[in-house]
Amino acid sequence: MPYRLIATEQPSETVQRDVGDNVFLNNLPLEYEVYLFYYPGVMGDTELEDSLRKLGEMAGTNLFVNLGKLNDPNYKKIAGYFQIKSLPCIVMTAVDKLASQPSLFSSAFVRIDSKRLLGDREHLMECLGKIFNLYITGQVADALKEAKKDDRDSLIRSFTKVVVDGLKGLWEFIKDTDISFSVADGKFELKRH
Repeated sequence: MPYRLIATEQPSETVQRDVGDNVFLNNLPLEYEVYLFYYPGVMGDTELEDSLRKLGEMAGTNLFVNLGKLNDPNYKKIAGYFQIKSLPCIVMTAVDKLASQPSLFSSAFVRIDSKRLLGDREHLMECLGKIFNLYITGQVADALKEAKKDDRDSLIRSFTKVVVDGLKGLWEFIKDTDISFSVADGKFELKRH
């Protein structure tokens, strides 16, 4: 049996990255269901970034954590969509099946831009873990399904109630001004180019 010498390359391993460093909006991975976006202030916060990285690694493919920068070509669109008015800021949302009412073109999101909460790493990480769990277990989606159709205020009230109930115990520490709950026009859908 004759032999042939063939040059082959080592197969590349598919490495799943559950944390992105400045992944532009157009390049977000599609296999995740919940997304956390962190946009730092001018000085940045390496301890907070390390904590967010650990959260992303712990959650695996259930949560994509993006440590963003302001040079994303779509930052203006992101800031408008998530109503970002001050930095630093953390936003958590999910794909349409977990953050939208099926009949409406909108998505629920949580925005944290309170310097007080962002400065207390332990409470912040506990809060983010609980909010993540509300999304991934479908509790946010269920609340939105129960809300009145075509009534934005009803959607926000239903969404807020679920998150507030989910954060019981932490709520004494977290004031209602520390976390913003809203529903953005449009669904957060990720589609292949």
